[in-house]
Amino acid sequence: MFHVARSLGALLCAGLLVSALTTASPAQPTRTGPAAYVPATVDASDLRTADRRAGAERDDRPNVIVVLTDDMRADELKQMPRTQALIQDRGMQFTDATSPHPLCCPARVELLTGQYGQNNGVRHNESRYGGYHRLKTGNTIGTWFAGQGYNAAFVGKHVNGYENDSPRDPGWNIWEPITGNPTDYFKFRFFGNERYKGDYVTRRIEEKTNSAIRALSAADQPFLLFTNHVAPHERQQTGRGGLVNPPYEKQYAAVAKHFKAPSLSARSYNKRVKGGLPSKMQPDQHPKSVVQKKWLARVRSLQSVDAAVASMVDALSASGELDNTYLVFTSDNGYSLGERRLQKKNNLVEETLRVPLVIAGPGIAPGSRSPLPVTLVDLVATITDLTDVQPTLTTDGASFAPTLRGADQGWRDTTLIQTGYKYNPATDRKLKHKGWALRGVRTERYTYARDMNTGEKMLFDRQRDPWELKNVVGTRPYARVVAELERRAGKLRNCAGDNCNRTFGRVPKPRKR
Repeated sequence: MFHVARSLGALLCAGLLVSALTTASPAQPTRTGPAAYVPATVDASDLRTADRRAGAERDDRPNVIVVLTDDMRADELKQMPRTQALIQDRGMQFTDATSPHPLCCPARVELLTGQYGQNNGVRHNESRYGGYHRLKTGNTIGTWFAGQGYNAAFVGKHVNGYENDSPRDPGWNIWEPITGNPTDYFKFRFFGNERYKGDYVTRRIEEKTNSAIRALSAADQPFLLFTNHVAPHERQQTGRGGLVNPPYEKQYAAVAKHFKAPSLSARSYNKRVKGGLPSKMQPDQHPKSVVQKKWLARVRSLQSVDAAVASMVDALSASGELDNTYLVFTSDNGYSLGERRLQKKNNLVEETLRVPLVIAGPGIAPGSRSPLPVTLVDLVATITDLTDVQPTLTTDGASFAPTLRGADQGWRDTTLIQTGYKYNPATDRKLKHKGWALRGVRTERYTYARDMNTGEKMLFDRQRDPWELKNVVGTRPYARVVAELERRAGKLRNCAGDNCNRTFGRVPKPRKR
């Protein structure tokens, strides 16, 4: 795979080559707003500043920066050498992290609320049961932190449906989300009708992130910063252009050119699932040449994110805040590239469920790894635990802060997983489970789900079938397994708070044939 030498990674970790690896900025973009383009600066007038009175206690709680990519596979982190050196090698990698609702809007709302879709109300990207209009903006991680002594900043892609005339979300001291079309890399807007044309969106997110870090650090209060990148999501062209592969900057045109997309070597590539898949999972043929081209475009678009991470760490180090900051890198969901003839997301298979997750910061052993099956919902509980911030709603995740600190901790044995669908009022009014598609559970061994409206079921035994090529849900040896996993799913589909983190015990073994 494309990589840098480990000796270079060691120098990066020491902070000696961060600036050198940050590529030079391109020509200034055309800004079509009323004023000529100027480099982004943050108005710090809305930031909480330290109390300078004699005897006032200094707030030494740690900062948190969450870097979020869009549609990134877990295995694509191998193509980001700077991020590996600056976060993964300095901290802990979670090798079995998942997005339990693997679609953009539901996953992002989970990160803002710490709740599953049955509690936060967001089941899909759009329609009656999806999109920004479903988010209760007055009670999110931004308001929790801002209300408890932190400055909070948000930069980049927001929840689907956040439009050019949408209001500012409460709580965030610095508010720099993309508005309107969130995935056009060249023609885009930020809040306040700040418009760009002929630019590259990753560069502007990088610039705004670093500007926010400087302002937040100068305020001398702990801070929370979400920086949400668009890559490697497909580009949704403005107008009728439709979706195309993610564009990348010219300097990365040769990256990974001699390497093959990992999915092309998978035993499941373009293979049919024996026993079939639920109808909402729509398999199709995906030619190798098309998949290879898409994978290269994705990897190359991530190089700009990789450079932005290095630039961000450089800005944080210059501010003197690096040692007191937790750096989190993850994605909203994974992505299928032809495995089982599936592509994209919103499917309950490993490539779509699994996401990269690496965390560095105070008390985390460099180069450590954990197999704990954590989720994005758990990440919210962990961030609030590390910072002593109390959510003002009931969150559904469990904190894995003890694991980050090197301690052993108990963990649930079953995790809720689910997908939604675009509700159509003309055809779906009589459905009992509106807005829901597949809902089920994932354990150490099994992935199980049922379509809530059609009753179609799916069961993969990942121990015997790691490539998920056999749907064994209707076979006699697995009857007891299905019954037990459906029982657990029934308990978790309406769970809230601690009830989402139960330990059920051992799943019955499949009977011998």
